[in-house]
Amino acid sequence: MRPRRRSAAPTDDLIPLIARSRIAICVGAGGVGKTTLAAAIAVRAAREGRRVACLTIDPARRLADSLGVSSAELDTGLRDITPQLEGPIRAPGQLSFGMLDPVETFNEFVRARASSPEKAERILHNKLYRYVSGSLSGMQEYMALEKLCEIRNDPAVELVVLDTPPTANAIDFFTAPGRMVEALDGTLVRVMRRAYGGAGRVGLDLVGRWASAVLKTIGRVTGAELLGEMMSFVDALSDLFGSFSERAAAVERVLRGGEVVFCLITTPDKATLRETRELRQRLAELGLAVDAIVFNRAHWPRAEKPPASLPKRAAREVRLVSDRWNASHDLEADLIRRVREAWDGLSSVSVVPLLPEGATRVDSLEQIGGYL
Repeated sequence: MRPRRRSAAPTDDLIPLIARSRIAICVGAGGVGKTTLAAAIAVRAAREGRRVACLTIDPARRLADSLGVSSAELDTGLRDITPQLEGPIRAPGQLSFGMLDPVETFNEFVRARASSPEKAERILHNKLYRYVSGSLSGMQEYMALEKLCEIRNDPAVELVVLDTPPTANAIDFFTAPGRMVEALDGTLVRVMRRAYGGAGRVGLDLVGRWASAVLKTIGRVTGAELLGEMMSFVDALSDLFGSFSERAAAVERVLRGGEVVFCLITTPDKATLRETRELRQRLAELGLAVDAIVFNRAHWPRAEKPPASLPKRAAREVRLVSDRWNASHDLEADLIRRVREAWDGLSSVSVVPLLPEGATRVDSLEQIGGYL
């Protein structure tokens, strides 16, 4: 696990922690406002003068909606949306937005890592490759992480903000490099790579002779054409596997490095916090330390007494609403206090109040950024 960032009590400010980081990853349960918080962090960092790339793999494209980008404007690359940030932006601040396209990233990976352009084209046109690039367990998530690291290495980008899937899918997301390598280095694939000589030949050793009999059986069942596709694909894996293993290890090093800040987004209620605690523990088991927690949609701050000039009936109604608000506030404040005291390793604990309007446009995102 990467080293902890602090020894003192956590501060209320998340933005200074983001300012010292290269990648900010927002994680959390579904429905807690994680996508909105990712957008707010990106907007705030751009205002502060950083060149920011805000990324999502969310098929619902809610991050685009939060940033005021229509679905028709989305593409696989980064799109500069700085002109949509009205008001002052410190130079050289910039905000770009992008959807992570795993299949296209896989295609780029093959073109860059294959031993020759001819080999790359043969892989890309293989029927099994086209299936695997979109369906193999862990492949889509891994390729999204691959793209994250690629953008992180772009000197024109100073901060990458990533919106991740909800809890269960987030764990799949972060375990993707290891699962992908395991899938491509499984027993059957290893035997087939060993048996197949790479030029249409079957190996002559004991394993090769055994595999030859197995492959002939597969050929009778599936047909010679599919068998040929399988063998061609296995040959392609032999060409790429070393690169996959190296890149997967590099991706995991980036995630565990000191330049990444993990922001855990939650709401201040016991049920959601229970799921949040479990997510934090599972991330810790993967060697990924949560640096910050943001309590979103809190009853904050405490309501004041109605002014004395208010008519009695109106004052009574206001007092009833205020009492209910303050009761929720007190429960949430106690819960947040206990998290501050009990959760070791946090550098920041932030509270974002329940806003009167939906935070789906840049002005609302600016308001949330102020609370961070």
